[in-house]
Amino acid sequence: MSKNEMNVFFKTLLSIPSIVGIAYMISFWSIDFLKWISNNLVDFQYQAPIVNGLTLLQIGILIYRLWTYKNLPKEKKTNWTIFLVVFNVIASLIFIWKKDYVFEKMDKSTSP
Repeated sequence: MSKNEMNVFFKTLLSIPSIVGIAYMISFWSIDFLKWISNNLVDFQYQAPIVNGLTLLQIGILIYRLWTYKNLPKEKKTNWTIFLVVFNVIASLIFIWKKDYVFEKMDKSTSP
C-alpha cells in the first residue's frame, strides 16, 4: 500500500454518509419507515442537517483528494467533481471503492 492510498478503514468511514443518505432517501418512500426513523432516532428537524453535514464533509474530502492528483487530466478532475456534487450518493461510493485506486495508478504511471 502506497503512502497516498486509502485504507479500508478510511474507505468505510467515507462511505458512511452515502449509506446514511441512501437510507434517508428510502425513508421517504415508505411512510412507516419514515415514522420509525422520525420517532425513534432523532427529531426530524435534526435529521436533515446531520445528513447534509456528513455529506458536505464527505464531498469536501473526496474533492480535495481528487484534486491532489497532479498528473490526472483537468477534464477528468472537473467531470468527477461535478459527479461528486450532483450525484453524490452513488458517485462517491464509486469514487471511493473503484476510481480512487484507478486514478492513483494513472497518476503514478504518468509521473515524470
